[in-house]
Amino acid sequence: MKSLYVIASRILFAAIITFALSRCTEESAILDTQTAVVEGYLFAGQPVDSLRLTQSYAYIRQDTVLVTLDGLTPSIEAGGKVYPLLPKGDGYYYQPDLVIESGKTYRLSFDWNGKAVSAETFVPAQREAQISTEEISMTKITTGLPPGGFTLVDPIEVSWENPEGDYYYVLVRNLEENPEYVNDRLAEFERENGGLRRFAMLSAPQITSFYSINPIREITQFGLHQVIVFRVTPEYAGLFGAAASTSQTITQPPTNVKNGLGILTGVSSDTLYFNVKKK
Repeated sequence: MKSLYVIASRILFAAIITFALSRCTEESAILDTQTAVVEGYLFAGQPVDSLRLTQSYAYIRQDTVLVTLDGLTPSIEAGGKVYPLLPKGDGYYYQPDLVIESGKTYRLSFDWNGKAVSAETFVPAQREAQISTEEISMTKITTGLPPGGFTLVDPIEVSWENPEGDYYYVLVRNLEENPEYVNDRLAEFERENGGLRRFAMLSAPQITSFYSINPIREITQFGLHQVIVFRVTPEYAGLFGAAASTSQTITQPPTNVKNGLGILTGVSSDTLYFNVKKK
């Protein structure tokens, strides 16, 4: 499950950074910078396996190429002990001996371009989630509307306690190797526009204690589905929120990295499942 957690965060991080870079103004369109960019997600119960360091680039260039920062000596300090991160190529670093624990604070540090770059984050405790049903049935659609029209299917409600008012986001995805589509016309459309793919849905982080899945509108494939409820820190939610702000420019990028850009953030999660059967 570790790689799936990382994929979920990278999807959101990539969307945020792409949006932010597209928002730059004439005043912020400058020459190449020498700023380090941190992409670090510390998942409770998992070792550090994919912290990435890259370099910011010229926003006015047409031939932008990502520059990765390899060969550095970053480390993470936790509980008075320092863990050196090991390079794995393409700007990624890992440390198999450092298993992230909820309720602890972690501090990343490294030197780049004559500056001490650092970031600190707290890993929130896991919050157990509940799901209203573990199985639903849906009618296969081959052409147009199903016989007798659509049958209403109750929403799948995912809930958890949130007395602290923390931020959560949810990932829902199909786990089948070759999932069958509920609607054959949708399958044909996707086949003609990039190929068939597994269903996946990712929400935005928000202060909430529930997430509702409408099967008729949102479930497109039969089979076993996975629901991961992520509990994240305010800096993570702030990065997402700033990207949606009309007043944000690239001169004020959201970050919790000192002498750098990007984010180091702690994440905890709980995993649930539901199955979609064919009527």
